[in-house]
Amino acid sequence: MHSPPNLAEQSIAQNALIALPEVMMITGLKTTKIYEMVKQGIFPKKVRIGPRAVRWVRAEVLSWVDEQIAARR
Repeated sequence: MHSPPNLAEQSIAQNALIALPEVMMITGLKTTKIYEMVKQGIFPKKVRIGPRAVRWVRAEVLSWVDEQIAARR
């Protein structure tokens, strides 16, 4: 049997940096729309991890999704 993740593991998973394909999968948005929304300040900022590489904080993207769901109510 596999034990459930402890708090440290959950924290690491939430603070993980995710690439654009995963952001697209989570949000259902396309590349251009994500970058437009980042520029407008209405989507979580990207984290530069190299000269040509960016990622997003998983927890911030998930929080944004939750906000969109809450806003429709």
